[in-house]
Amino acid sequence: MENFINQENLEDIRELIESRIADIPGEAILIGAIGTLLLSTYLHKKGNTQAASLIGKLAIPIAGIGLAKYKDLIKSQIESFQDSAKESLLNTTDSVL
Repeated sequence: MENFINQENLEDIRELIESRIADIPGEAILIGAIGTLLLSTYLHKKGNTQAASLIGKLAIPIAGIGLAKYKDLIKSQIESFQDSAKESLLNTTDSVL
Protein backbone atom coordinates (compact mmCIF):
# COMPACT_ATOMS: atom_id res chain seq x y z
CA MET A 1 0.00 0.00 0.00
CA GLU A 2 1.32 3.40 -0.95
CA ASN A 3 1.82 6.10 1.65
CA PHE A 4 -0.46 8.96 0.59
CA ILE A 5 0.93 11.44 3.09
CA ASN A 6 4.47 12.28 2.04
CA GLN A 7 6.53 15.44 1.68
CA GLU A 8 5.21 16.17 -1.81
CA ASN A 9 1.58 15.91 -0.73
CA LEU A 10 1.96 17.54 2.67
CA GLU A 11 1.89 21.10 1.32
CA ASP A 12 -1.20 20.32 -0.78
CA ILE A 13 -2.95 18.83 2.24
CA ARG A 14 -2.10 21.89 4.35
CA GLU A 15 -3.45 24.26 1.68
CA LEU A 16 -6.63 22.18 1.35
CA ILE A 17 -7.27 22.28 5.09
CA GLU A 18 -6.55 26.01 5.32
CA SER A 19 -8.90 26.79 2.42
CA ARG A 20 -11.70 24.74 3.99
CA ILE A 21 -11.50 26.41 7.39
CA ALA A 22 -10.72 29.94 6.19
CA ASP A 23 -14.25 31.21 6.83
CA ILE A 24 -14.63 29.63 10.27
CA PRO A 25 -13.79 32.02 13.14
CA GLY A 26 -11.06 30.94 15.55
CA GLU A 27 -13.43 31.25 18.50
CA ALA A 28 -15.80 28.69 16.95
CA ILE A 29 -12.95 26.25 16.43
CA LEU A 30 -11.85 26.68 20.06
CA ILE A 31 -15.40 26.07 21.24
CA GLY A 32 -15.42 22.91 19.11
CA ALA A 33 -12.23 21.75 20.83
CA ILE A 34 -13.83 22.28 24.24
CA GLY A 35 -16.89 20.41 23.00
CA THR A 36 -14.81 17.42 21.95
CA LEU A 37 -13.19 17.35 25.40
CA LEU A 38 -16.59 17.44 27.08
CA LEU A 39 -17.95 14.71 24.80
CA SER A 40 -14.88 12.60 25.45
CA THR A 41 -15.34 12.97 29.21
CA TYR A 42 -19.02 12.06 28.95
CA LEU A 43 -18.29 8.96 26.85
CA HIS A 44 -15.55 7.88 29.25
CA LYS A 45 -17.91 8.16 32.23
CA LYS A 46 -20.53 6.13 30.35
CA GLY A 47 -18.02 3.35 29.74
CA ASN A 48 -17.25 3.93 26.05
CA THR A 49 -13.51 4.27 26.60
CA GLN A 50 -12.45 3.58 23.01
CA ALA A 51 -14.78 6.22 21.58
CA ALA A 52 -13.77 8.63 24.36
CA SER A 53 -10.11 8.11 23.55
CA LEU A 54 -10.62 8.68 19.83
CA ILE A 55 -12.65 11.86 20.32
CA GLY A 56 -10.30 13.12 23.03
CA LYS A 57 -7.35 12.78 20.65
CA LEU A 58 -9.15 15.03 18.16
CA ALA A 59 -9.32 17.89 20.65
CA ILE A 60 -5.59 18.68 20.53
CA PRO A 61 -5.32 19.35 16.77
CA ILE A 62 -8.64 21.22 16.78
CA ALA A 63 -7.42 23.45 19.61
CA GLY A 64 -4.13 24.03 17.79
CA ILE A 65 -5.92 25.14 14.64
CA GLY A 66 -8.22 27.41 16.63
CA LEU A 67 -5.33 29.00 18.51
CA ALA A 68 -3.41 29.59 15.27
CA LYS A 69 -6.42 31.31 13.69
CA TYR A 70 -7.05 33.34 16.83
CA LYS A 71 -3.39 34.39 16.98
CA ASP A 72 -3.56 35.57 13.35
CA LEU A 73 -6.70 37.58 14.14
CA ILE A 74 -5.09 39.27 17.12
CA LYS A 75 -1.94 39.99 15.12
CA SER A 76 -3.93 41.68 12.34
CA GLN A 77 -5.89 43.74 14.88
CA ILE A 78 -2.67 44.88 16.55
CA GLU A 79 -1.22 45.88 13.18
CA SER A 80 -4.33 47.88 12.25
CA PHE A 81 -4.28 49.60 15.66
CA GLN A 82 -0.61 50.48 15.22
CA ASP A 83 -1.28 51.85 11.72
CA SER A 84 -4.14 54.03 12.95
CA ALA A 85 -2.00 55.25 15.86
CA LYS A 86 0.79 56.22 13.46
CA GLU A 87 -1.67 58.07 11.22
CA SER A 88 -3.17 59.98 14.14
CA LEU A 89 0.31 60.85 15.39
CA LEU A 90 1.27 62.15 11.95
CA ASN A 91 -1.94 64.16 11.73
CA THR A 92 -1.29 65.65 15.16
CA THR A 93 2.27 66.66 14.32
CA ASP A 94 1.13 68.13 10.99
CA SER A 95 -1.49 70.30 12.68
CA VAL A 96 1.04 71.51 15.27
CA LEU A 97 3.51 72.55 12.59
